[in-house]
Amino acid sequence: MFFLPVCNTYTIMNNKELDIFVENIYRLKHKLFKTLVLMYLDYEAHVPDLMTRIRSLPGFAVVGQSEKVERSQSGGARLLLTIKYLPRTEDVYSNIDEMASQVKKLPGVKSIKVLEYNKRPILKNGKPLMY
Repeated sequence: MFFLPVCNTYTIMNNKELDIFVENIYRLKHKLFKTLVLMYLDYEAHVPDLMTRIRSLPGFAVVGQSEKVERSQSGGARLLLTIKYLPRTEDVYSNIDEMASQVKKLPGVKSIKVLEYNKRPILKNGKPLMY
C-alpha cells in the first residue's frame, strides 16, 4: 500500500488505484494528429528557418518537408509539409484553426491549405480548408 498526501491527510490506495492515478498524470489528454499542409510563401522565404520557427511554436511536435520547394517566376513559392500537432481539445476544426493561425503569423507565409487530417482528406462545407 502507498500513502498519498491529500489536504494534510493521507489516503490509502491499493496498487491498482495507484496505477490508474499515475497513468492519468503521465498520459496525454489528446493524441497527436497528423496533417498534410500546402503552404504558399513569399519567394524569398528561407524554408529551413521557417520550419525551425514552426517547430518552436507551442503544440507542434514534428514538422517535416514532404516535397521539394516549388518556386515560381511570378514571385511565390509552394511548400508541402507534414505536421504533427498536440491538440488542446477534441474538436478537429478548432484544433486545425489554432494550428493554422499560429503558422500564418510567421514571416513569409501568405496562405495555408490543409489537405489531410490523420491521412484522410479534410473539407469544410465541401471546400478545402484555406487560411
